Amino acid sequence: MAKEQIEFNVLFRNPVYPVIVISEDRLIVAANIKELAESCIASKLPEGETVIKAIDSSPEEFWYSPDNFAIAPGFAFKRWTKKQIIELYNSSSNATKSKEKYPLKSLSNKKLSRIIGDICNLLQS
Repeated sequence: MAKEQIEFNVLFRNPVYPVIVISEDRLIVAANIKELAESCIASKLPEGETVIKAIDSSPEEFWYSPDNFAIAPGFAFKRWTKKQIIELYNSSSNATKSKEKYPLKSLSNKKLSRIIGDICNLLQS
């Protein structure tokens, strides 16, 4: 089936944008439903996984099923911490290529929404 013909489905509720999609080889930012669909469909499934994970700005985990072309909140209710999100970015190929790491200092002084916004800006540049 061609990518133009795929019907992308959101189950239960929409994520809060921006969303970080965790592909096997990189992190991808989606700012709306169209970008989210394109990012999920283009993502590579991590080895040993059955879903592609994504983190929304709330920071809840969503799971994308490539078999069903559907994304839904993760069933093992998981909220990501500031430190986990920063470590995910810092260990990504995006950070390695750009040679920009996000500092782990003063996390208690930073709002989670600011951290996610900063990381999304780093991923888009």
